[in-house]
Parts: sequence; C-alpha cells; structure tokens
Amino acid sequence: MMDHNKDKIENVDLVLKQTWLAVSKMYTELAQEHDSTAVQALTLLKIDPKEGTRSTNLGPKMAIEPTSLTRIIKLLEDNGYIYKEKTTTDKREVIIKLTDKGLNSRNMSKEVVVNFNKKVMEKIAPEKIEVFKDVMHEIMKIANELLNNRK
Repeated sequence: MMDHNKDKIENVDLVLKQTWLAVSKMYTELAQEHDSTAVQALTLLKIDPKEGTRSTNLGPKMAIEPTSLTRIIKLLEDNGYIYKEKTTTDKREVIIKLTDKGLNSRNMSKEVVVNFNKKVMEKIAPEKIEVFKDVMHEIMKIANELLNNRK
C-alpha cells in the first residue's frame, strides 16, 4: 500500500529532479568515455543524418537557449563533427550537416539512448510506462498553467 501523505505530494519536484540527475549523470559519464558531453551527443541526435537540420530548428527541438546552442554548434564544428551549409533560398539560413566523424558519434549516442530505453522497457511494465507518461504530461501542464497564470 502506498503512503500518500502530504510530504510525498509536496516532493514531486524532488523526485523529478533526483531522477533526471541520475539519468543525466549516466549520459554525462557515458559521453565522457568518448571525449564528448551529453549536450553535444544530444545535439548530434537532433541533426538529420541524411538531410541535415536547419540551425533555427535545433533550438526548439532541444529546449535550450540560443546562446548555448551557438556555443555547442561552434564546438562541434571546431571538433569536426559537423559543418554548415548555406541554403540556396536564403543565404542567412544555415543547414547543419554531420561529417563522417559526427555520424559515427551520433550512432554511438543513439545506441546509448536506445539501450537505456530498452532497459527501462524490460524492467517496467508497459501499463506503468503509460501511467508514467500521463502523469508527466499532467505535471508539465500544471507547471505551464502556473507559469502562464502569473503573466
């Protein structure tokens, strides 16, 4: 029987933070083994391996600040993971494409993410995963409502 006392309810944010920190730490340490960072690996995963991805589309896909993204893109470019290509229609628009090194690194990152998700699916019943996703969406809605109501 689960204990639904007041303390547990108040600590939803703590459970979220602790869980995300554990996942984040795992990704960070795995990335470090390949001389990378979790954010760089995530960025590579968001770049279309065949077509490339418009730089303006990357930010919203990753939920990070444009200045941080600019820094990450520069680092990835300097380290030979990506290159920039101007679009034919708008010269200001840039498409980020993967080099062979970037593609290899992206594939390794994808394997890590796929393996983690597979492990979760092996150990947690599908119906629990569905409930978890529903609850997370509800929590996100509540947080967004509270944020929007103060404006």
